[in-house]
Amino acid sequence: QDIVRPRRETWYEILCTTKLTPEFIGSLQRALTARDLYHGTISGEMDRATRAAVRRYQKPQGLNSNQLSLAAARQMGLAAIVD
Repeated sequence: QDIVRPRRETWYEILCTTKLTPEFIGSLQRALTARDLYHGTISGEMDRATRAAVRRYQKPQGLNSNQLSLAAARQMGLAAIVD
């Protein structure tokens, strides 16, 4: 077995789970919809479609993860909700 590409660890801040309220997730879904990344209903649930949209938003910035980073939340204008 050969290592084709060395494993790379990425450290980033994520939101505390207590901040992931239905209201916050609804705002996140609206922000992703405005960027044409989310096409589901605004449910306030962190479902598979929402996580996929989060990944699509973060991947061009070098973060291939469906866990919303604090930096991404701030970039989308959700800082007032997060802080």
